[in-house]
Amino acid sequence: MILGIDIGNTTVEFGLIESLDEIHSMKFSTDLDKTPDDWILNVDFFIKYFSVDLKSIKNILISSVVPHIETKIRVAILKYFNKSPLFIGRDLNIPIKVNYDDPSQVGVDRLLNSYASFHITKPPILCIDFGTAITFDVVSKKGEYEGGLIFPGMETSLKCLFSKTAKLPKVSLEKPDYIVGKNTVKSIQSGIYYGYLSLVEGIIKKVEESYKEKFNIVLTGGNADIIAINLKRKFIFEPKLPMKGIFYLANSLM
Repeated sequence: MILGIDIGNTTVEFGLIESLDEIHSMKFSTDLDKTPDDWILNVDFFIKYFSVDLKSIKNILISSVVPHIETKIRVAILKYFNKSPLFIGRDLNIPIKVNYDDPSQVGVDRLLNSYASFHITKPPILCIDFGTAITFDVVSKKGEYEGGLIFPGMETSLKCLFSKTAKLPKVSLEKPDYIVGKNTVKSIQSGIYYGYLSLVEGIIKKVEESYKEKFNIVLTGGNADIIAINLKRKFIFEPKLPMKGIFYLANSLM
């Protein structure tokens, strides 16, 4: 069994990966003030919740975009399992050619998603991750990472709108029934939802026009499902894409 840990800007996901069809996961808040002992409590809760035999965990792989808490989680894992985790991108490279001006600048999460996408569909691929940021990542017909686009995420935009305006209320992210809002809350929700839906459809079109090829589309991330409802395009929705990437990477070690 593999223990995968995906450290993101908003949440840290722990996943027990037995196979591609058996992934049991749990998310905790990415709290920068947590101590190693706090993370040990989270790990212990996760392990006991799924009744895991510690001896069954053969590899522990971590994908992280939050350097500030990496040491804390590494210490917690080492204390709890008496085993050092492998950090993807540092201890373990992702086997994909990167055609970026400076490959070291590409987030490990983006490369991991691209690597996983390559295993679940044929290139060329456009992988779209709906998280704190929304990332569009291109895998060429040759299976090489070409680069992509980065936008503020949907929740990020909502929070920014609330914090930077005097009279607009804080609202939840929801799919509105109608595009034209009849009150301020519905108008904000409609603006965010249909604005991002149009963004996604527009970027897909622009990328395909640029490459003069039809791309396979892979969606992942916390808010992907709400956009997928109205996306007028065939796609693969894979909420466990980072964990599947960790699975494929761990298997390459065996």
